[in-house]
Amino acid sequence: MLKILFLAVNCRVSLLKAFQDAKAKSKTSFQLIALDSDSLAPALKTADQSHCLPLFSDSDCLESLLTICRKQAIDAIVPLTNNAIDFLDKYREELSSQNRRLFIPESFAIKVCHDKWNLWKFMKQEGFKSPKTFLLAESGPPGIFPLIAKERKGEGGKNQSIIENQRDLDYYMDKYSHHIFQEFIQGKEFSIDLFADANEIPKLIVPRERLSVRGGEVVTSRIDMDKSIIVSVEALSRRLRLTGPCNIQGIQDKNGTFFFTDLNLRFGSGSVHTIAAGGNIPLMIYQEMAGQDFLNPSIQDKSIMTRYLENIFHQPQ
Repeated sequence: MLKILFLAVNCRVSLLKAFQDAKAKSKTSFQLIALDSDSLAPALKTADQSHCLPLFSDSDCLESLLTICRKQAIDAIVPLTNNAIDFLDKYREELSSQNRRLFIPESFAIKVCHDKWNLWKFMKQEGFKSPKTFLLAESGPPGIFPLIAKERKGEGGKNQSIIENQRDLDYYMDKYSHHIFQEFIQGKEFSIDLFADANEIPKLIVPRERLSVRGGEVVTSRIDMDKSIIVSVEALSRRLRLTGPCNIQGIQDKNGTFFFTDLNLRFGSGSVHTIAAGGNIPLMIYQEMAGQDFLNPSIQDKSIMTRYLENIFHQPQ
């Protein structure tokens, strides 16, 4: 039996359920272990086993995680937040002992993708299309509107605002001095689910148009297997040497040009749509860990997903 540990599971109930469902299609037995610092995190109840872990900033976190890995004989760790990725990268040597697979790319890619200013500079240098981006400490003031203000190292759309004019910009430059300011491009917003194998070869690329979004997470999406987007994402994946599950975001303007905006080195919030539509990334992870060949997925193009809230109730102790 192979054991996968999911780090910082929080509310990713549907994703953990997808991993549970994929077990029935796997020729190898798997056990899922979920970790989170919040004992009430809903996804903890979806795994086969669960444990609470100190905050990543806690000095006891690494030893606690190593202890769980040793006692449970963990074969792989899948991080579900940027902070979890940064933690695995920081302690990569300790946590990858015993041939344990960490589903994160090399440190170079993490440094680029977890800093939106670094990402913009990389895109410009490598010739990938991305909206013009400004960091006041390193570039001149933007001379275009509208803009979108983003946390330089944020995720989930936190503290993100549209800037219509100079008065807005003056306000946000004062309030968020470390934000980046990015050209706002009108068009279709996309999230692209990617899975690249351990050899950094892209095996699955599925673009999803984000039809409605709430709090940075997609609520309604439609799969659109646009070949031009797929080609661009494959080229970017190979250049960054990505591996494992990733979620890439961008805008396609009215002329059909695709602009990269963000790159998450983990499952996106709407990746369950791709999984349900035939891009079974959990099964691909199982196949890779078991040394089996990947099945060629058939994706349900133009399929639509709508999401809703569910509830988990805890009995009083």
